[in-house]
Amino acid sequence: MTISVGFAVHTERDTTFDKMLHRADQALYAAKTGGRDRVELAA
Repeated sequence: MTISVGFAVHTERDTTFDKMLHRADQALYAAKTGGRDRVELAA
């Protein structure tokens, strides 16, 4: 079993929850693309 994690920290540019969630989702897919057992932080 492996796990890939993407997360985002709330910033001033996140004017809505959906924007922050979108950044976290992008980080998750970057982790999945980068290999197994990875954690990615949204930039």
